[in-house]
Amino acid sequence: MDFFRILEIAGVVCGILYLLLIIRENIWCWLFGILSSAITVFIYIEFKLYLEAGLNVFYVLAGIYGWVFWATHRTSDRKTPVTTWLPRSHVIAISASLLLTLGIGQLMETHTDSPRPFVDAGLTVFAFVATYMEARKVLSAWHYWFVINGISIWLHADRELYFYAGLSVFYTLLCIKGYREWKKSYVAQTA
Repeated sequence: MDFFRILEIAGVVCGILYLLLIIRENIWCWLFGILSSAITVFIYIEFKLYLEAGLNVFYVLAGIYGWVFWATHRTSDRKTPVTTWLPRSHVIAISASLLLTLGIGQLMETHTDSPRPFVDAGLTVFAFVATYMEARKVLSAWHYWFVINGISIWLHADRELYFYAGLSVFYTLLCIKGYREWKKSYVAQTA
C-alpha cells in the first residue's frame, strides 16, 4: 500500500471519530476533525483537488474555532446550545455561495488543471458555510452537509479516492442521525 493510501485511511479513521463525536455533541470531536483535515490537505494536493485542499486548511482553523466556541459557550449540562437560523439567513448564505461558486469555478477552470472546477468550487464554498454553522451549532447545518457529502461521494469516486468516497457515504447517512440528535437537544433546551 502506498504512502497516500495509508494517509487516506488515517484521515478516514479520524474523520469517522470526528463525526461520531460531533453527533454526540462531544467537544473532543474538534481534535479528530483537525487531525483528519490536516492529513487530507496533503492528499488532496496530490490528487489535484486544490480547492478541497484549501477547504481542509480552513477546516483545521474552524476546528480550533469550534473547540474554543464550544468550550466557552457551555451550559450547566456542559453542552453548547443548539441554535437555528431565520429563513433570510439561509437565502443570503445560499445566494452568496452560488455566486462565489460560479466565480471561483470560472477561475479554477481558467487557471488550474482541476478536472471538476465547478463541483470542487461549489463543495468548497458551501462547506465553508456549513462548517461555520456547525461550529456555531446551527441545527440546519446537517441539511447542508447531507447535500455536500452526497455530491462528494461522486467527486471522490471520480478521482479514485475510494476510501474518501466511502467516508462520504458514511457522512451522508450519519447526517440524518446528527440532525435527529441535535434536534432532540434543541427541543429539550427550548422546552
